[in-house]
Amino acid sequence: MISIGVLGTARVVPYGLLAAAKKTPGVEVAGIASRTSQKAEEFAARHGIRHAFGSYEALLQSRDIDAVYIALPTGLHYEWTRQALEAGKHVLCEKPLAENAQQAQSLFQLAGQHGLVLVEAMHIRNLERLRRQRELVAGGEFGRLTHLESCFRTPYVRFSQDDFRLNYGLGGGAALDVGCYAVSCLRYVAGEEPEVVQVSHKCIHRQVDRWMRAVVRFPSGADGIIEFGFRGFYLPRGSVTATCEKGRIKWRGEGLVLEKEGKQTRERLAQPSTYQRQLESFAKRVRGDRSDEPIDDALMTARVLDALYEKAGLALRGARGL
Repeated sequence: MISIGVLGTARVVPYGLLAAAKKTPGVEVAGIASRTSQKAEEFAARHGIRHAFGSYEALLQSRDIDAVYIALPTGLHYEWTRQALEAGKHVLCEKPLAENAQQAQSLFQLAGQHGLVLVEAMHIRNLERLRRQRELVAGGEFGRLTHLESCFRTPYVRFSQDDFRLNYGLGGGAALDVGCYAVSCLRYVAGEEPEVVQVSHKCIHRQVDRWMRAVVRFPSGADGIIEFGFRGFYLPRGSVTATCEKGRIKWRGEGLVLEKEGKQTRERLAQPSTYQRQLESFAKRVRGDRSDEPIDDALMTARVLDALYEKAGLALRGARGL
């Protein structure tokens, strides 16, 4: 049995981990840690978790915990992932793994030194339509990929003024909040790493981006668009569209629309829980099973996010920790 301890009581924990754990054999969420004992105890009682810890350090010191799920603000991911690894715990950290690529690289190096599993919780990579889209592009049935668009725009939400997503010091900005989805999906479908050519952006206030649109190109010669944003007055959207020599493959609902030789067909795909798949994959790695996903995939996404900020003329998040 893999005993998981949770750092933080964020809204994602119940649906992103607890619900998945109930359906994943050999996994138990055994501990929850918050900044106060009262908050941890209340959360534990509400969700049936055996151990409550009044500090993150206390959970990391517990011998009853094998692995840690980190559900803290982005600006705290690096520090607490580092401490968890140094405490001998495997780590599943909410996206993005770190605020910049240098932080991510140092974490993967540390995990390797300690022989521990480190995974970024990018649940969207378990979407059936995304996997099928990649399969179709890689298979060549639609010809060579020529253009790829990945767009993630959230509905307008009025964040509270103390929301970490608006705070540069806590990793705030659309790129690390939703842009990581757009970049991860783009890289996955293309099967190669993009070069950022040009970036347009808008900020909420100094250094904190709320929208970006980037032009990219791939070594194969294909080009692409990455677009993402929050708090914008635009239609929300979450989709990836691949244009190839012989047609297009685009998301629609839970499936895909395939356009080829003037004909349009639709593939309907069943969608198991992306969070359960994510947890199952993490548990397999902890048990020593091999994975088809690159170990340092989160690092490659972080490098593209860094390039977006640099091309936009904005400071990297976490620059204070470089």
